[in-house]
Amino acid sequence: MPAIRLNVRLLQRMSDKTGKPVQYIREQVSKRARRLDIPSTAAQLIWAKQLGIGVTSALARAAPEVRQEVRSVGAPRPERAPSPRRPSPRNHRKSAVINDQTVRALIRDQQLYGRCKDLFRAKHHFDRVIREATTLLDDRLKTRTGIQNLSPENLVNKAMNPDPDKAVIEVTSNGAEQAGFHSICKGIMLAFRNKAHHSLSDAFTREDALKFCGFLDTLLNMIDNATIHQDRVKAGLA
Repeated sequence: MPAIRLNVRLLQRMSDKTGKPVQYIREQVSKRARRLDIPSTAAQLIWAKQLGIGVTSALARAAPEVRQEVRSVGAPRPERAPSPRRPSPRNHRKSAVINDQTVRALIRDQQLYGRCKDLFRAKHHFDRVIREATTLLDDRLKTRTGIQNLSPENLVNKAMNPDPDKAVIEVTSNGAEQAGFHSICKGIMLAFRNKAHHSLSDAFTREDALKFCGFLDTLLNMIDNATIHQDRVKAGLA
């Protein structure tokens, strides 16, 4: 089988363009031909085109099958459309950086701040903030009323009775508003405290935990400034 002859003039131009010896160009053309599984003459023309060297006349003198290889292999591949980004699951949301000044500005209650501030510096497991904060709410209701040995739900029902005339902690004399505070505290106990004390969750971000504590801080302040009716503690407990 006769040896395939490369375009000598084109070899020299490629050598000049790359600054490499002609022999090196020959060897690289052979490697490219084997890699692409095409004739060396086609590989030479394709590489020359990639180097920005005009190959029109050389391509016109090439065999038809060589011209076909150059057109097919040398054609630019269509770009793939980028895949749409999938939204990250909630428990993989990134937490923003929150400094101590932000925490201090949102949490005024000394006990709540003292027990949760270090938890905000963690990288994950912010359900611990929910657990600590709701435990504090439970403890604050017991401390303000002296009521012990009741489940969190029953404690709220007794301490924050929706009827202002029966509530140990009377936040307001307005019946609808007192009932609202009772519902809020009961909801926190049922939806957050109980779950946080019986299971672990990475669903909460640092921002979630801080917003929760900010709201609870407001609630604790209202409980601290409410009217306490100690004479109603024993009513209904017997």
